[in-house]
Amino acid sequence: MAIFWSGHWAAAISIALHGRSHETPETSSGSIQQTMTQEANGERFERGMEVLQQIGGEGFDLPIKRLAEASPDLARFTIEYPYGDILSRPGLDLPLRQICTVSCLMALGSVQPQLKFHMTGFLNAGGRPQDLVELLFVSVAILGFPSAIDSIFLAREIFQERHIAFEAPPPASDDGTQRYRRGLEALLAVNGEGHLLPLEAVSPDLARWSIEFAVGEALSREGLEPKAKHLAVISMLAAIGNRDEALDFHLKAALKQGLSPIEIAEALMQLSVYAGFPAAHNAFGLAQRAFSADRGATAITAPSAAAQLSESRELRRERGLATLAQTSGASGEAVIRSFDDIAPDIGRMIVEHSYGDVFSRPGLDPKTRELTACAALAAVATKTAEVPLRVHINAALNAGASRKEVLEILLNLVPYSGYPVVQRAVQIAGEEFAKRPE
Repeated sequence: MAIFWSGHWAAAISIALHGRSHETPETSSGSIQQTMTQEANGERFERGMEVLQQIGGEGFDLPIKRLAEASPDLARFTIEYPYGDILSRPGLDLPLRQICTVSCLMALGSVQPQLKFHMTGFLNAGGRPQDLVELLFVSVAILGFPSAIDSIFLAREIFQERHIAFEAPPPASDDGTQRYRRGLEALLAVNGEGHLLPLEAVSPDLARWSIEFAVGEALSREGLEPKAKHLAVISMLAAIGNRDEALDFHLKAALKQGLSPIEIAEALMQLSVYAGFPAAHNAFGLAQRAFSADRGATAITAPSAAAQLSESRELRRERGLATLAQTSGASGEAVIRSFDDIAPDIGRMIVEHSYGDVFSRPGLDPKTRELTACAALAAVATKTAEVPLRVHINAALNAGASRKEVLEILLNLVPYSGYPVVQRAVQIAGEEFAKRPE
């Protein structure tokens, strides 16, 4: 496929690619090596432009044009390495590569323009809209609800802009009592049922939720084909960093489920573009051990709660609705319905799991629980976490916290998160205080 480009940006990139010198190869220093390098770079550039066009669709070169006005070299690097060297490799097809990219950008949490570009690029590369939506459920288990909620808004924008008549997947119709069994079966399939035993000794509830909700509900959905789901999980965990135990487990699970080391290596290589070389290098260290491990190891003892049924959805829903009304003064039904056009089960999961399982627990009083949520969201410090931070600042005030207590919780983060993080969180708190009567 021939790619044509014109204008000042092309001239700028041409200078960056080939240099300003008018010397001939015979008269310039190191001319043969320079010429060979220029030819190789030219091939990478052409190849990168072809891949960029497939992903970017109409107007694919507009971001590069803008970038070239400020830095021709960076514009060239952006085409040559990500698109010409990595995304053009044959180890994964382009839609799967876009699944990895979208997953990585979701994990980073503060790069919404790039996330939207690559979500759109997934569709341009032949991906299905429903696969984008199913990625939201993967992110619920791996990254938390804020990531999924933020991405729902982007998916909605994309579908509207592209005039996609999206039909949301139907909400779960079962009573929910088999979720634990389903999660345990999924773990048994990868010899992973002992993965959570250390947690069970400290917090049986967390071990149960991990099997019942994370695996049995969010990751056991059938809308996304297994290879894409495994690569999405691996990309999220590797991009966010400091998740070695979980990443090690999911690398081995992916191999057990039939992914090849080459496919996994390609996904991790792609991390160097979107999360940086340190993240890619760390992930490859774990992958190397997973590739060489005995994948036929004997399964170990299952968690002690293996025989229990999950609590019904109805009980969790009622408890979640009551907790949401108490802490946020919000209509639980409105929360549930707010995602109906894209992913109805996301709203249900928020009420049933976040409020029905977690926030309703008696171990902390509502005010303390909301203040800890404010601290956690402020410390995460991503764009994705800002709207939930606003929600939980108001919930803390509704639960009886004073404005001074909210500010003290945020100020306490200064030694751990730094001034810019706390300055932004306090700014958000001030904006929310101003919306409320004294």
